[in-house]
Amino acid sequence: MNIIKKLSLFTVVFSMLFLVSCEDDSSDPATSGTLNISINLTNPDSWPSEGTVFCSLDKTWPPSGAPYKSVVLQSAQVQNGQISLVFEDLDFDTYKLLSVSWLDPANPNPACNQAVWGTHSGSIQAFYADAVPFTFSAENSELSLVVSAVANTVTPECPPTG
Repeated sequence: MNIIKKLSLFTVVFSMLFLVSCEDDSSDPATSGTLNISINLTNPDSWPSEGTVFCSLDKTWPPSGAPYKSVVLQSAQVQNGQISLVFEDLDFDTYKLLSVSWLDPANPNPACNQAVWGTHSGSIQAFYADAVPFTFSAENSELSLVVSAVANTVTPECPPTG
């Protein structure tokens, strides 16, 4: 009987240690950022049948290469005129522009082959150079942004070739 008591006591103590070691410590600092994105599309019925629609996040603007993060959007994602996305594991850094755009499949010129549907801020007149940058850090690891977008396939004029 003595061995049964010892085994029972050992089991109870071991179980307590196991449960305590599994405690979730939510005070751990964040190691990357999360961006919650809501895209409000005013005319979802105008989604183009050809080409690709992107939601892109850029660290530099004007861009100097591929976006930092990008995802292809599908018309099936639109629910009641809205698309909800989450970009996770973002570097702690400053980001210049969050945008939604359509890539014209018939135009190979990267200087003029995208129609911007909307951005988190800024204006087309300034080519979005006036967009308000946002920053992720351990103290500010989760943000939510809204992009108001209008589906269109009007790309800017291509620069003259010389």
